[in-house]
Amino acid sequence: MWAVTYFPRLIPLAALSQVRLPRVVMTWLSYLPAAILSALILPGAITADGAIDAGLANPNVMALLASFIIAVRTKSLVLTMVIGSLTVFVGQVVLG
Repeated sequence: MWAVTYFPRLIPLAALSQVRLPRVVMTWLSYLPAAILSALILPGAITADGAIDAGLANPNVMALLASFIIAVRTKSLVLTMVIGSLTVFVGQVVLG
């Protein structure tokens, strides 16, 4: 099982490790982590009880907005996580 999962990843990595990609491709690839993270987080954050709830009454939406603002302004991952967590906590306490 180890070989079945390891070699399909190793072969392209070894074959393409010496290939120099154009600058535009490298720039495009640099946006992938943020796009993937957003795609993973957003659906769970804007749904409540199986229905879409993208209003500010949803603590998760408030946390997304607060985290985004802090991340853009400070570029600090730790501060972004702390503010997001606190926003969710306070929102859940206040909104019930």
